[in-house]
Amino acid sequence: MGLNLKKCLTAFSAAILGCATLLAANIRGTVTDDNGEPLIEATVRLLAAKDSAFVKGTTTDINGKFTLRDIKSGSYIIQTSYIGYDNATVNTKVGDSNVNVAPLKMKESSIMLKEAVVKGVKTEIVAKEDTLEYNAGSYKTQPNAVMEDLLKKLPGVEVDSDGKIKAGGKEVTKILVDGKEFFSDDPKVASKNLPANMIDKLQVVDRKSDLARLTGVDDGEEETVINLTVKKGMKNGWFGVVNGGYGTDDRYAADFNVNRFWNDNQITFLGNFNNINQLGFTDSNGSRFRRFGGNNGINTSQSFGVNFNVGKSDESFRVGGDLLYSHTDQDTRTAQERQYLFTDSTSYVSSGSKSRDKGHNIRGDFRVKWKKDTLTTLEFRPRFSLNYNRSTSADSSHTYAGDLARSLVTRSINTGRSKGNSYEFGGELWLNHKFASRPGRSFSVAIDYRMSNVREDDFSYSYNRFYLLKNVLGNDSIDTYDQYTDNHTWSNRVGARLTWTEPIGNVKNGRFIEISYRMNYRWNNADKLVYDHPVDYPDGGYDPVVDYMQSILNDELSNRFRNDFFTQRFQVGFRQVRKDYTLNAGVAFVPSMSKSKDLINSQRNIDTRWVFNVAPYLRFRYKFSKTRNMNVDYRGNASEPSISQLQPVADMSNPLRIVIGNPELKPSFNHNVRVRFSDFNVEAQRSIMMMANVGMTQNSIVSNTQFNRETGGQITTYENVNGNWNANMFGMISLPFRNKNWQFNGNLFARYSQAIGFNNGERSRSNSFNIGPSVSLAFRPENWEFELRPYFNLQQTTNSLQSASNRSVQTYGGMFNFGWYAPFGLVVNSDLSYTGTSGYSAGFDQNQWMWNASIAYQFLKGKEATVAIKGYDLLQQRKSVMRNITANTIDDTSYNSLTRYFMISFSYRFNTFGSGNQPADRNAHRGPGGPGGRPPRF
Repeated sequence: MGLNLKKCLTAFSAAILGCATLLAANIRGTVTDDNGEPLIEATVRLLAAKDSAFVKGTTTDINGKFTLRDIKSGSYIIQTSYIGYDNATVNTKVGDSNVNVAPLKMKESSIMLKEAVVKGVKTEIVAKEDTLEYNAGSYKTQPNAVMEDLLKKLPGVEVDSDGKIKAGGKEVTKILVDGKEFFSDDPKVASKNLPANMIDKLQVVDRKSDLARLTGVDDGEEETVINLTVKKGMKNGWFGVVNGGYGTDDRYAADFNVNRFWNDNQITFLGNFNNINQLGFTDSNGSRFRRFGGNNGINTSQSFGVNFNVGKSDESFRVGGDLLYSHTDQDTRTAQERQYLFTDSTSYVSSGSKSRDKGHNIRGDFRVKWKKDTLTTLEFRPRFSLNYNRSTSADSSHTYAGDLARSLVTRSINTGRSKGNSYEFGGELWLNHKFASRPGRSFSVAIDYRMSNVREDDFSYSYNRFYLLKNVLGNDSIDTYDQYTDNHTWSNRVGARLTWTEPIGNVKNGRFIEISYRMNYRWNNADKLVYDHPVDYPDGGYDPVVDYMQSILNDELSNRFRNDFFTQRFQVGFRQVRKDYTLNAGVAFVPSMSKSKDLINSQRNIDTRWVFNVAPYLRFRYKFSKTRNMNVDYRGNASEPSISQLQPVADMSNPLRIVIGNPELKPSFNHNVRVRFSDFNVEAQRSIMMMANVGMTQNSIVSNTQFNRETGGQITTYENVNGNWNANMFGMISLPFRNKNWQFNGNLFARYSQAIGFNNGERSRSNSFNIGPSVSLAFRPENWEFELRPYFNLQQTTNSLQSASNRSVQTYGGMFNFGWYAPFGLVVNSDLSYTGTSGYSAGFDQNQWMWNASIAYQFLKGKEATVAIKGYDLLQQRKSVMRNITANTIDDTSYNSLTRYFMISFSYRFNTFGSGNQPADRNAHRGPGGPGGRPPRF
């Protein structure tokens, strides 16, 4: 079968290449002046004859010649332009053979300099410093498309099935609208809601962190963002969408999106409530409903939010931010097979659980920026969050010995319920000042503060039956625990950073000395009071009306714990800025102090300890051209253990899985080296990115587990070890062809890691190798959309304690997406995917097909209204399985998930933009697209 498949793939590839060769045609010609002299670097544009839409462009060589490659059959206009000359045009038709056009002669312009009106076709892509700028009007989309639909057509940009955006292989972390952040935490809110035809230009920008851009001091942090510039005719008015849907099994979904733009100000209101696993706002797009139902468990949620950005047009003072509310109700069921790895044997645990989690959250994130003048900038970013949650859970498990008979060791039943609330307040204040008397000199101050408070009441009951451990009567031993735990954790953290930058000699030399000092001080308090109820239930019963006020404090399991952690970073560095490269190099001295105190048991106190690290750093960026560069980075940083890893008391919420913190843990120190190369060919619109990084951690915090073979129970604590490291490699190529209607993307990811752990006092080493190639081929003409995306992933693991437990897991499959914008306002969509796995535990391998389909009808004058019928998981095969591997365990877990249902929905778009101010392009008569009007997608 493998040989036949190989032959079929070979024949299919040959057929595709053969068809592409037969259908491809080239247009060749020459551009000269009136005297027949060749014009060098003249701009040549190919336009569609029917609507003058831009198709392809190029420039002439030193002989005035040009070639437009891979042009499909049709009628076209060839337009040439050159500074100081009138434009020249010629009509041509393309068939199956190459076309040679007569020389295009350009006449010198007779227009006087005192008055000139120039009307031309914008360049499709412009490369600037650290920026690729796409002219949105050069990419055809439907009149009601959203930003995500436009992104899919841009060469070098990828949007996966979950809506995650990558540009040049790098994940996009923020979306800006005219330079202002739009729902800063999640770029999918913008990509799935903003209409595509409000966008004039779309800029992909590699930029430094917020603090680095303010101070001018490179801190090694970098992000990829997308900035949208809005068309002038769409900067004043309202637009939005309202959606609603109801389906089988009482499934429902409704959302709204209302936007107000005026001058350089903007405010957006969003809302979403549903029970089809849409969390937040990133899936609410009218009739689109892309990939809905994809989360584990069954989720019901309500979300409301507002985003705003207002201020003076000269940017001297601006205020912006997000205010969000969400409510979630999640019902989760799991089945798990866990394997414990020991030197001479293994142990297995089969378990099942169910839980119900409800929560409310209010979150605010704001920005205030004041520019006193060109020299002084002040920025303040306050934020807060409020949370309330409650949950119930129940699970049962069976522990088996690793012998051939799989002897039963323990049966356990656990129930619990909890309720809690928390709040967090904090913010950052940044001040930067540049000195007019000394260009290149600057001083900056950054201060941040965060305070959090968490209260939680936990009620737990556990029943355990031990089959290998007999009581005095020779019967199986039985233990029960009935406890109430009062948890209260509150912490404060304050940080500050001072930075001085001084030019060496003349600032034009591009040499600078940078001196900085940074400190962080965190003090944590954790009260954990555990009460045992005096009533024993030998038969495993449970009395829900127990008065927990009569419970007895358990001193051994309770503590009042305080931990202080103080770290400093003294850094001195050199920065060299040249036209072709930028170099940052220096050294940082990082002392850190920690101490712990138990207010109940002073014997558990830990005296003050100091750890000192030296961290050289290097950041080198070389620019081969505007669109080709290479980065080399090394960074080192310290990280402190969490409060739960430090608390020296037992967590008995599951008596068979006891966890005890270790207050003697040291901070970890991470070393990371990264190399990245990226190249974008503007003419071919080909994007290539390759990245590799190696990370190593000193004093890693790992688990140390002691396993009791008679009871099947375990006690876990934490230790510091050396020897944890990993290496990653990623490569990507994106290549459009056939007039950009076809797009090929190829990705290759590989990772190797080593993890150290302990089992029954013995040191173990787990090595894991993971490789995952994937490709996609998309065809997106104006009224059709096809995408084929096969993938494969291999994960191999070995363990030093148990070579018999070495595993190899393969995941393979593919997706085929189809969309048709049919006549009469009909839109048809179908998403078909297959997932197969091998190597999981018995009963956990997958072999499933997922098919989602929809049909929609768009009506009214501007197709503002849409009615859609959608079906999800039509074959009713959806499963959710995952594997997790540590140094000591291998877990295979399956989750309940949302399965087949059908839904009918209605959406209506609106806008108040004045038609007189609309841009004069081919879509001007359609009005703004508005979110949600695009055909239904899953």
